[in-house]
Amino acid sequence: MAINLAKRASDKVVERFRLGSCTEGIFSGRYKWTGVATVTVYSVDKLPLQEYEKDKDSGSRFGKLTELGDTVQEMTVSDDQAFNGSIDKGNNTAQMMIKAASSVLRRQTDEVIIPYVDKYRLGKLSEGAGLIETGVALTKENAIETIMKAGVKMSNAKVPRDGRVLFIGESQAINVKLADQVVGVDKLAGEAIVNGVTGTIDGMQVRVVPDDYMPEGVVFLIVRRGCAVAPKKIETYRILEEHPDIDGAVVQGRLLHDCFVLDTLKEGILAAKE
Repeated sequence: MAINLAKRASDKVVERFRLGSCTEGIFSGRYKWTGVATVTVYSVDKLPLQEYEKDKDSGSRFGKLTELGDTVQEMTVSDDQAFNGSIDKGNNTAQMMIKAASSVLRRQTDEVIIPYVDKYRLGKLSEGAGLIETGVALTKENAIETIMKAGVKMSNAKVPRDGRVLFIGESQAINVKLADQVVGVDKLAGEAIVNGVTGTIDGMQVRVVPDDYMPEGVVFLIVRRGCAVAPKKIETYRILEEHPDIDGAVVQGRLLHDCFVLDTLKEGILAAKE
């Protein structure tokens, strides 16, 4: 670690680039983790269809009686991350106060926490995908067709067409932008409010993300909104201006969060892999 003390320099910090969250807005808000770390979700099983026997003289004409079962999914929030940094008053003064604690906290959130959470969520969505395509290799000749066929696979699994979001890395997105069937790509007319949104393909909102956000070996993900949950059990960010161990401020943060694909809706997520 280097502490660079200023001599004759500007009091302005040269900021790094930062991105907002690219995964917000796709998760279900039906389940609450308030006061608990584990939520149990029950889903009712389906009943088999049987032929109605109208000429049957005794017993049920509706067929064999089947006890209605249920499926249980337990979700426990477990990813617990933290940071803890000091800003010595002596160093901070020598650096023309450029390490103002509030700015450090905001910078840590923008450049560390948000990217970490996005990568974590995309990884969990890929792991829990109910539909998998393998051997996928996008080119400008096949990109649009490949993505549309993935959408067809979801539709054949009875996944509604509305609310689908396509996540794709920057490098793979080049093939989409240069696609021969570019007429199939619609613009959002500048109305996008979510980070990374660049347009739609076959009704799916496209969110282009940095390559390292995508899980290893995953070419693209299609996620229907509401098929997963992303609880934040604890989200603490604070500045301790009077700390017994240093003459200065301490910046601390903790995020206890997770991401779960709902078992009964897992076909609403398709992972296209190499």
